[in-house]
Amino acid sequence: MGLSLETVKMIKLKSLNIWIYFVQWTKFLIFCGLLALLLSFFIPIIRKIDQLEKKKELLSKEYAAEELKNKELSRKLDLLKHDPAFIERIARDRLNMGKPGEIIFRFDPYGYVPISRKEIKQTKNPKSLPKQP
Repeated sequence: MGLSLETVKMIKLKSLNIWIYFVQWTKFLIFCGLLALLLSFFIPIIRKIDQLEKKKELLSKEYAAEELKNKELSRKLDLLKHDPAFIERIARDRLNMGKPGEIIFRFDPYGYVPISRKEIKQTKNPKSLPKQP
């Protein structure tokens, strides 16, 4: 009436399979827990990096606008240093100066002075012109 050797081996094998299955699931759950712990640690850092990238993009746009303004001012400075006609035009427009015996008529101020060929092409499309103060 005793159990045969093969029956005992089958019972041991089934109980061993349950433990192997349990160990595999335990390893998987530990791995998932560690992964969740790492993600919870790095998510705030990733958000901060994203915020800094957006700020960097905004600052680079501001820098490009200021660089354009700097080029315009450099162009005006160069004209003021080397172009007497420009100086005369500024004196007439802003200081209401004229030559002796001249009658001064006031018109709208001069428009935007383009710096590059691209801006000259844009003058044909008035929607793309930068606004003057």
